[in-house]
Parts: sequence; C-alpha cells; structure tokens
Amino acid sequence: MKRSGRLIVQSVQVTKLTAGTIDTMWDLYSDYYANVTRADFERDLAEKNIVFVGRDGGSDEVVGFSTALFYMHRFRGRKVGVYFSGDTIIHPSYWGQVALHRTVLLHLLRWRLRHPSKPLYWYLICSGYRTYLTLVRNFPHHWPHHQRATPEWETGLIDSISRARYPNTWQSDLGVISLADVQPILKPSVAPFTPAILELPEVKFFVQANPGHLRGDELAMIAKVDIAAVRQVLGRTRRRRHRRHRRHRPAVRRTSQPDLSAS
Repeated sequence: MKRSGRLIVQSVQVTKLTAGTIDTMWDLYSDYYANVTRADFERDLAEKNIVFVGRDGGSDEVVGFSTALFYMHRFRGRKVGVYFSGDTIIHPSYWGQVALHRTVLLHLLRWRLRHPSKPLYWYLICSGYRTYLTLVRNFPHHWPHHQRATPEWETGLIDSISRARYPNTWQSDLGVISLADVQPILKPSVAPFTPAILELPEVKFFVQANPGHLRGDELAMIAKVDIAAVRQVLGRTRRRRHRRHRRHRPAVRRTSQPDLSAS
C-alpha cells in the first residue's frame, strides 16, 4: 500500500520489537544523527522499556519512534516517578501531527492514575530545540525555566537523576551532560537553529544555558507531570487534530438540484 501521510503511533515494549523494526529504527536514527554507532544505539535501546513507534497509516512502514523509560528514583528519602524520554526521531514529512504527543500523554496520564500518591517528573536531556519546546510549552512547571530561577528542591532532583544516570559525564555546575568532543548530534540539516528560531525567548534561553549544544552537549531538564496539565495538553492536541482533519477533508462538490416546488 502507498503512504497516506497520516502518522499512527503505538507503544511497544522493547522486548516485543521485531528485528525488522529495530533495523528500520536504526536506519532512521543514523539518517538524522551523526557520530553514532549501531552498538551504542542498541545499548541505549536495551536500557528503555517502551518505544512509541510511529507508522504511516497507509503503508504501515516505520517513519519515527521515541524511546522511553518509566521508573522510580529515590530522592531525599522519597520515591519519585521518572519518565525518561530517549532518542526521538520523526520523519519531517510527519512533523506537525499530534499522534506521538497524544500517545505519550495518555501513558503519562495512566501512570499518574495508577500511582496517585507518587509525583511524576519528565526527565529530558536535549541538544536540539524541538523536543525542548514540546516540554516547555506544554508543562508550565518545568526547570530550568527561561523566566524564573530553579528552586533548590528541583535543582537537587535534576542533579540526583543526572548523577545516577550519567556519573561520568554529568557536569553539575553547567547543568549539562557532555560526553566528549565527539558525541551523537543532530545533523546540521535537521531542525537547524535558524534566525527565526533563535528569536524565540525559550530558545534564546536554551542556547545560553547550553552553549555546547552544537557539539552535542545535552541540557538536563525536568517537568512536573500532573493530571491537570496532561488533560489540558490532551485537549489542545485534540483541537489541533480536528483542525488538521478539517484542512485535509475533501471538499464536498455541490450539484444543482431540480426545483420540485412547482410539482
């Protein structure tokens, strides 16, 4: 079947991925990232427990994915839920669609409903601006924030998670993970920092907070995931999806009808 251009996303346990799907995921990843190896890709994938797999609604071919790990982290004597989003690649032909956001949000909502007494934080490390903007524009309680200082507790949580996950590369004084001079990085043609993008207040802050982003340094961030915020974002994604459907709906051709009033 040929491509429909419509993105469909399903969550799949990492252990349930087929070899063919993993091959396609690697092809996508290596197409858009430089300084990557298949061994590192598979090692990172094995550390996750869920993959949100994006497929074309017509051809069923894999056109994107986002890896994720849900787990509990102990901080200052308290268990905190962590949603750690890993590698995320969507073919540019499908940018602007909300299927991935919606599927992830539903998982976040289910987790919160299953663990009502546990706080949940989205932990993100990023060197590019697209996923960064997804977090900061949808979850108001996020840190670091471009308009206000990070409170002491949240600073400590970012440090604790980052130190546990990246003990050798976490630079707590800078708030970034820096592997070395040669590290995975988006290729220059993918989501470049254009003058218009650099004018966005959030992106201006991102560039200042992570001056090594062009060499692949990743800014560590958290966002508080509460039910009200998730429902609000789900509402926005629903409205965006409806608007998109209306734009792509075939126009109804009107035909003249015979006047039967005189019959």
